[in-house]
Amino acid sequence: MKADFLLINAGQLVTVAGNSDHPKRREELSEIGVITDGAVAARDGNVIAVGSTADLQKSVELEEGAVVIDAQGKVVLPGLVDPHTHVVFAGSREHELEMKIQGVPYLEILARGGGILDTVRSTRAASREELYQAGEKYLDEMLAQGTTTAEAKSGYGLTLDDELKTLEVTRDLQEAHPVDLVSTFLGAHAIPEEYKENPDDFVELIIQEMLPAVARSGLARFCDVFCEDGVFSVEQSRRILSEAKRLGFELKIHADEMVPLGGAELAAELGAVSADHLMVISDQGISRNSSQYCSQFRPT
Repeated sequence: MKADFLLINAGQLVTVAGNSDHPKRREELSEIGVITDGAVAARDGNVIAVGSTADLQKSVELEEGAVVIDAQGKVVLPGLVDPHTHVVFAGSREHELEMKIQGVPYLEILARGGGILDTVRSTRAASREELYQAGEKYLDEMLAQGTTTAEAKSGYGLTLDDELKTLEVTRDLQEAHPVDLVSTFLGAHAIPEEYKENPDDFVELIIQEMLPAVARSGLARFCDVFCEDGVFSVEQSRRILSEAKRLGFELKIHADEMVPLGGAELAAELGAVSADHLMVISDQGISRNSSQYCSQFRPT
C-alpha cells in the first residue's frame, strides 16, 4: 500500500480498538488497543494502516515527498474529543468565585443576574471580531492540550440576532482553525432578563423564530436545552426539543445538574444523543438511559 505519511517508533500506539457500533460501555472500556513500538500510515489525510514499526516499514510504500515522523518512543494516541464546550463568548466570571466559596448556590447567583446572564451581557456587547479572537485563543489552548474535535454551543446571546452571531463566528472558526468544531444551538440556556416575568413568551420565541431561523441557516447540527429548576421546566424543555427534532436537529440536554427534575428521563423519551451534567440524576433516570445514549458527567 502507498502512503504519504508514516509515523514510526511509538513506544505505545493507542488505537482505542473495538468492534462495537456504539459508544463503549462497561467491559468494552478496557479495550484500548495498545501496540508496542507502533506505527501509523496515512494517505490523503486518512489512516490506512496501524501496526508495529517493523511490519509497516515492510508493507508500506512511501510516495515521493512523504512525511516520516520518528516518535522516539513517545505515546501516540487519537486526538481528544470534547463533547461539551462553550467556545464563543465574551467576558469572565471569576468575580463570582468569592460567592461560590461562601456557599451561594449557582441558581441563586443566576437569579441575581449573574452566571450565564452575566456572560450574556458581555457577549451581546462584543463584536464579531472580538468573539472570534477570544474563541481562537480558547481553541489554540485546547489544541495544545490534545483536543482535536470539539462540540461548540451557543447560548450566550439569547436573542435571534445574537445567537446567529455566535453560531456564525463558530462557523468561521471551524473553517479556519485546526480543531474540528461541531455546532450546537443552545438558545434555551437561560431565561434572559427581559423575559424574567414571562418565560413562556421566551419559549415561544425559541420555537417560533429561533429554531426555524437556525434550521434554515444550517449553522447547527444539535439543539440543547438547560432543563433545570428556575431555568427551563421539563415541559418547556420537551416543547423546545420536540420542535427541534421535527426540524431535523439532533438533541442534547443539560439535565439534573442541581435538582433531579427529570431531564434524564426526558432525554430517554426523546432519544437525545447526550444528557450532560447529571450530578443528581435519579435511579429511574439511570435505568431509563442505561443503554440509550452517551451520558456525560461533568461535575462543576
